[in-house]
This record gives sequence, structure tokens and C-alpha cells, in this order.
Amino acid sequence: AALPTASKEVHTSKIRATRHNGRAGKNGVFTAKHNDRNFDVTHAEHIDPAKTHENVYWDWLNGMRTGERSADVPSFEEVERIFYERHYSDYVAGQCARNAERRHTERNRTVEQIRRDKRTCPEETIYQLGTLDEHASAKDLLNIVTEFIDEFKAKFGEHVHVLDWALHLDESTPHIHERHVFDCENKYGEVAPQQEKALEALGFDP
Repeated sequence: AALPTASKEVHTSKIRATRHNGRAGKNGVFTAKHNDRNFDVTHAEHIDPAKTHENVYWDWLNGMRTGERSADVPSFEEVERIFYERHYSDYVAGQCARNAERRHTERNRTVEQIRRDKRTCPEETIYQLGTLDEHASAKDLLNIVTEFIDEFKAKFGEHVHVLDWALHLDESTPHIHERHVFDCENKYGEVAPQQEKALEALGFDP
């Protein structure tokens, strides 16, 4: 499949590129708070607060930025919430109406519950070039991954939407966290977050 959920590895002469996908771990679905440093980084042993200002951030609503997170700029969590509200509110309302007709209102869910469900939440990908001992420069990683994301959006953007990404330079190895969501129109004409149907629409076997 062209959109794998397992890690992929590409070997060069010295540096290995890795890409890992996932939605949830032992503590539940992944959130974007770690990615845009929307927490007190001084309490995280693996983060060097003196370098956090070097990180690079991008999201679909605000574009690219660097430096410390500003209170004037919505967090990644907030821009993801806005995306879900704008794109999937009709689907949620329609599903609730159908549940009411079938007398199964206990199945009703809000847009926020959809966003936090491991089946319909954003998928997160981590990109890294190299290891702790030997890795590509942050500039090379940024250039390679942003080029890949641009091609990804051009090829799959109708059904796979990149919501945000962050280049972390305040940890031991430069790496990028990128989050995206799959969606497709259902039989009622509503756009719904569903990976398998999105892959089918793109011509892949899920």
C-alpha cells in the first residue's frame, strides 16, 4: 500500500531514513500537545528548554513559524479541533439524526468525540534521518520532509489532509512529527473521517 501504517526504512550509504505511523499508545490516542510544546517543557527530561526556540512549526491555519509558542497563535490541538468542526460537523449532525430515527440516540457522538476516537482521530507520523550517533542536519531533514509533504498533499490531498507538523531541535536527534486525517464522502453525501474509504477512493486496497 502507498500509505503504510508500519514504519518504513530507506538505506543510504550512511544515513537511514525512518517513518513511523500511529494513532494511539498505552495512554490512549496521541495528542498534539507534545508536538507544539503546549506544556511546561522544563518538566520533560528529554527536552532541552534552551533549544526549544529553535523548533519549527506549521499548521493548516497559521502556516509556518519558529520560536516559542505564542499565546496569540492557536495550539495544534485547537487548529485540529477547528478543522474537524469545519469539515465533519455535517457528518456528525447527520449521523445523530439517523440515530434518532432508529431510536439509537445512545450512539450519538460529538465532533470532539470523533476527533479523540482512535478510529477517526488524526494519524501521526514521525520522520527521522539517522540515529543518535549520526544523523542529517536539521536543514536537510526540513527540506526533505517539506518536499515530501508537498508532494503528498498534491497527490492525496483530496482525501488525506495534513493538519500540522513540528521539527524538534530540542531533543537528542532532529525529527519531525506530522499529523494528518483521512476522509471520504459517505453514501449520504457527508464528508466523514474514515481511512479505509479514503484509501479506496484513492485507488488503494486498505
